[in-house]
Amino acid sequence: MLAQAVLFTAAGIGITLVCLLGVSVLGPLGAFLNFLTPLPAAYLGMRFGVRTGFIVVAVTCLLLLELASTYTLIAYLSLFGIGSLLLPYFLHRYYPWDKAILYTAASSASITAVIMLISVVVNNVSITGIVAQVVQSEVDQALVVYRNAGLPADQLKNMELAIQGMGDFVRRGFYGLYLATLIAIQALTLIVLQRVKIKGQLFGGPSFAKWRTPPHLIWILICGGFLQFVPVPAVTTIGWNILLVMLPLYFFQGLAVVHHFLRRKNYPRSVKSMLFLLLLVVNPLPVIVTSVGVFDLWVDFRRPRQKQI
Repeated sequence: MLAQAVLFTAAGIGITLVCLLGVSVLGPLGAFLNFLTPLPAAYLGMRFGVRTGFIVVAVTCLLLLELASTYTLIAYLSLFGIGSLLLPYFLHRYYPWDKAILYTAASSASITAVIMLISVVVNNVSITGIVAQVVQSEVDQALVVYRNAGLPADQLKNMELAIQGMGDFVRRGFYGLYLATLIAIQALTLIVLQRVKIKGQLFGGPSFAKWRTPPHLIWILICGGFLQFVPVPAVTTIGWNILLVMLPLYFFQGLAVVHHFLRRKNYPRSVKSMLFLLLLVVNPLPVIVTSVGVFDLWVDFRRPRQKQI
């Protein structure tokens, strides 16, 4: 058992580094691997205990000090490392899956905030300065990837403009995007963990087809929308960040509504997977799904309907 744990831990460290740094080798395809970065530590934490996951995260951090920049290390800890330990922790204590995701994201954000404050005090810099440097580091890395991809000059120029524009978008909505990304990463990790059979592990909570956001959250969404009309840049930025957190939650609720009807029709899993992929990437389907999630509070699409005689 010990030898198996050591072997799996070594493999987990290697896979974590590949997922995190693969973008520099695989190009745009490697970017998709980033979202799987917390999976090895989370899987080992579920199978052998959180201590094993901690070893993966700790060794990965030490290696990143040699292989990458400080900002890559900060990005790993804040987005992947902390959450890959906390999610198994909450699941081992039989928290419902939705609360485990929420508590993991909230705890990761809180711990990251403490780390950021310590960096501010030690290095005598502002939080906005650290955020700008982290975002610029990621933008520069993305630019290097696309410049090495051999794209034609006109396509490369358009891609560089798009990346710079995305960087400006991220700077404005950094905090909301960060929280939303944390939730999405933990949800994806949980989905993969459910597909991997771990003996004795059952995740409690409602089935996804029945899941919905707490009703009172709609007022936070409405507040974020109204703040967009206040002619004060700082206020509109706060409202924008609120929307960036809340809208993905209602997108997930819209997906739950879709899953409810697909399950009733008993479609094959391959058809469901293809449809969910289309709902994620094909415009304007994500907007429609999010709208379904919002109006589900009043319409209750999943309520049993009485057949008219």
